[in-house]
Amino acid sequence: MFKHLSNLANLVQTASRLGDRLTELKHQMHGKRVRGRACHGDHEVVVELNGLGVVQTVELSESLFQDPSHKSLAQRLILESMNQAVSAAKELHVHAIKELTQGVDVPGLDKLIEELAS
Repeated sequence: MFKHLSNLANLVQTASRLGDRLTELKHQMHGKRVRGRACHGDHEVVVELNGLGVVQTVELSESLFQDPSHKSLAQRLILESMNQAVSAAKELHVHAIKELTQGVDVPGLDKLIEELAS
């Protein structure tokens, strides 16, 4: 009976350490940056997100504003660059979660990582 109590104590300690590491990780991810870039000729859009997936900057080349017919091109480039940046942010998350849980058996973690990566 007491053996199970020590297992429970170890589980509580591990959970506490993971919670502390998760708080630290969130702070680190806030400071990281990922970029998505899309271009077509001299038209370019660059989107920068922080590691939490929050948009930080959007850069549009001046050439996109020179002709009203470039509107649909600008929209496509913005979408493409956003998707690239979001994918890069997901990769950061997957890497961070793997580091965070290294050596700890967390049920369902593999499925979570797989969903994040897709």
